[in-house]
Amino acid sequence: MVVVGGGITGAGIARDAALRGLRVLVVDKGDWASGTSSKSAKLVHGGLRYLERFQLGLVFESTRERWRLQRDNPNLVWPLDFLMPVYAGDKHGLLKLDLGLWLYDLLALFRGHARHRRVKPAAAEARAPGLSGAGLEGALVFRDCGTNDARLVLANVLDAARHGALCASHTRLERLEYAGDGADRRVTAAIVRDLLHDRELVVPTRHVCHAMGHWSDDAATPARDGRLMRPTKGVHVVVPRARLPVTCALAVTSPVDQRANFIVPAGDTTYIGTTDTDYDGDPDDVRADDADIAYLFATVARYFPDARLTRADITSTWAGLRPLLRDDAASAYRTSREHEVFVDPRGLTTIAGGKLTTYRAMAEEATDAVARDLRRFEIRATRCSTANRPLDPGLPAAPDGAASPLARALWALHGSAMTWVEARLRTHPEEAERLDDAPLTVLAQVSLAVLREQAYRLEDVLVRRTLLYLQGRDQGLAAAPRVARHMARLLDRDDAWVAAEVAAYEALCAASRTGHTAAGPLAEPAR
Repeated sequence: MVVVGGGITGAGIARDAALRGLRVLVVDKGDWASGTSSKSAKLVHGGLRYLERFQLGLVFESTRERWRLQRDNPNLVWPLDFLMPVYAGDKHGLLKLDLGLWLYDLLALFRGHARHRRVKPAAAEARAPGLSGAGLEGALVFRDCGTNDARLVLANVLDAARHGALCASHTRLERLEYAGDGADRRVTAAIVRDLLHDRELVVPTRHVCHAMGHWSDDAATPARDGRLMRPTKGVHVVVPRARLPVTCALAVTSPVDQRANFIVPAGDTTYIGTTDTDYDGDPDDVRADDADIAYLFATVARYFPDARLTRADITSTWAGLRPLLRDDAASAYRTSREHEVFVDPRGLTTIAGGKLTTYRAMAEEATDAVARDLRRFEIRATRCSTANRPLDPGLPAAPDGAASPLARALWALHGSAMTWVEARLRTHPEEAERLDDAPLTVLAQVSLAVLREQAYRLEDVLVRRTLLYLQGRDQGLAAAPRVARHMARLLDRDDAWVAAEVAAYEALCAASRTGHTAAGPLAEPAR
């Protein structure tokens, strides 16, 4: 089978199918997770807000998958406390929210997390310095999870490869070939183009699975005649932690449209998100604009009036498109987060919709559909085994407090591959050179990314293999030439390649700051 799409769903399908004994090729026209899957809110959550619409089944599934991900992959998914402040006059009071969180805990079967609790105003303000005390009646503290979304995708890809899958990033599906007529017409090959070497490859296949996210309507044979998706834009803004020094994440409500927003600490930064607006622009060029930033700053101003954030405080932004299924909802925010699997008897399966938290269950459902189709060729796949299987089977225990900061950083980012980095530092001591102290990153991690983690572009390393783009003091711009030169030595590239990669990365960083470098006042918030 060929899986088209290297985001979280496609990577999860490739891993599931490989573990079942199927021969798998997974391709993506960019790097792994270079689309929506690296532009999420960096949260694995149970979907607390879905309770308001009585989507109990979705919440139950989400909390179950959250528990599994945290249990099996503690370096990639970790507990994160959320503070929900409640003010006089809010739509939902303390009692109603307290009851809702009891239901949330119950649907999670109280697994893996401390139960929620109420706290008084003074305790809330201590956790979130600068939080407005005017009318504050108290707060609720509950627990969800944080994640490194890009590394979560990569962990699925690497485990798929570990079990025999061929994983080809920067490889685009060009077209499909078929044989037979009428009811017997079936896909027989996928024609893909290796974009790194500009060569076309013919891949014989029995089945093609589209896991293309918001690009699903552009599939070679799209489901619902290409009117399947309702992409919505989600934007996050990053500021220095010193400007918004919260000690835990906050779940708050936008004063503009009453949508749920989050304020989340991450290293030396804090990020604010997210917007949820319909999008009909170029899906390959999604950016934060002034209205998005004004919307998020309005939320900060409501809860932290003394922060007075300005454009100058923004260190970066990220923007992605949610792959939502088209429905009759009046607004993007009301559009369902459910997923659906579409089966075409010609040997095609499409999966669309859903959310990062439930990707494993989605992958299981899609792979089940493929396995049923392949039985006509007497191809027998084993049953799904991903529910209780870590992504990194060799993951060591978390370093204790006596471990070096580098060891803790390597464990969180690379899991069992931290031993490779440590060995590399012994044999190549010059690669102990630090690229950034916050987050702590060394040159040996670049070697790992290129030699073991399928990184081929400078952006792959700085944006998705390390934390430099989002948490570095300058988005990794100062380190970019050194990293590119090191990659060039490992990949046998020339000086022209280095210059082109650095220029492309500088343009990427500039684009991420578009919203706060434009002249003039901020636009009105998006509604």
